[in-house]
Amino acid sequence: MDASGSRSTFVVVNGEAAGTRIVIPHGKTTVGSDEGSRLRLPVSGVSRRHALLTSVDGRTILDDQNSRNGTWVNGHTITSPTELTDGDEVQFGQVRLRFVEGTYDGGSAPPPEGGGWAEPRTAPAAARKKGLGSALLFAAAINVVGLIGNSLTAFLTELTPTWTWFVTPVMGLAVALGGETLDYLKDKGKPTPKPPPRRYRPSSLGQPARPARPVRPGQPNTHATTYPSPPVRAAPRSRPVIATVLVTLLLLGGGGWLLAAGASYAVGYFSGNEEGTQRLARQVVTETQGVTVTVLGIQSTAHFTRVEIHVRNGTGSSMSLPLFHNAVLTGPDGTTFDADSFRSSWQPEIPPGGQRKGTVNFESQLPESGGTVSLSFVTVFMQGFDGPRSITVPDIPLMPVVTPL
Repeated sequence: MDASGSRSTFVVVNGEAAGTRIVIPHGKTTVGSDEGSRLRLPVSGVSRRHALLTSVDGRTILDDQNSRNGTWVNGHTITSPTELTDGDEVQFGQVRLRFVEGTYDGGSAPPPEGGGWAEPRTAPAAARKKGLGSALLFAAAINVVGLIGNSLTAFLTELTPTWTWFVTPVMGLAVALGGETLDYLKDKGKPTPKPPPRRYRPSSLGQPARPARPVRPGQPNTHATTYPSPPVRAAPRSRPVIATVLVTLLLLGGGGWLLAAGASYAVGYFSGNEEGTQRLARQVVTETQGVTVTVLGIQSTAHFTRVEIHVRNGTGSSMSLPLFHNAVLTGPDGTTFDADSFRSSWQPEIPPGGQRKGTVNFESQLPESGGTVSLSFVTVFMQGFDGPRSITVPDIPLMPVVTPL
């Protein structure tokens, strides 16, 4: 029975590979989905090490290896080593196989050499065209969703530049959800495999079908106990809908907004470019020996006091107004604060007849009640003798901070 050309075989009964033959090798053969299995079945419901086949002396014995979904013969689950007979129907997971004992069906092509899962037959041309068309349609739809999302992001960013940190992640989330929805609908349209019907093989003499014969050492074969039809477990989705919904709710509930707000806060603090409340009541101009300093604005932010100034050098010499230990802001109560040169936007060098505009940051919080402050440059570094040695802009009026009710 085990001679070459007359070995027992399995014939695939269901699925795209229906009609494919699998030769059962001589000796012990591991059946499973693992790469190391001698008879590998990469099918849903098949465990890594599902069952053990033993083909010796013309007999083929099947033994389940504590698989997750069980091993079934003629609609019965087996709990002990079971000898297969010609025509028995065996099920591993979602694949059903018919056992052919030492012969081939007439007119069929010879089986492949060795054990293993053979390649499924080629699908009809019409089915291939339909599958390609659907894939192209869904790919185009996903790209359209991405294009719309990018367009809306660009439009809303230009419309509300202050909200750039929030518009971009929200639109990215919307695009991801749209693509996930289309992908889910595509998978949902695929047919779900149905569980195999409970079948019994009629004998050649018209007698009732017989169940598989369990092999018990030292005892004759007995009939196997009848069990319900095998449960068929659907293959798990790679991206479960429930998990997607939970992640989406988490992001919409504040996760994405918190991340964007945190990034905006960090960048504003380290760069000093924070938005704040305008406190300057009116612009103040001071001119000293040809150098004019204009205070354009004073903002109170979360961490700084930002003073925007404009300096015009009306002398014939180059001058420099450095900030480090040189620019001083004096509050209404006489408290002085040094400028933070690393978080300011200021170029100290001003050529003759030139002008400079920038922002000087002070790590201080001015009182909310208002009053007047003064801005001073302790030393003006001139390359000639026709300019001032220091500059002070006094009596800069502040508006009180109005707290909303």
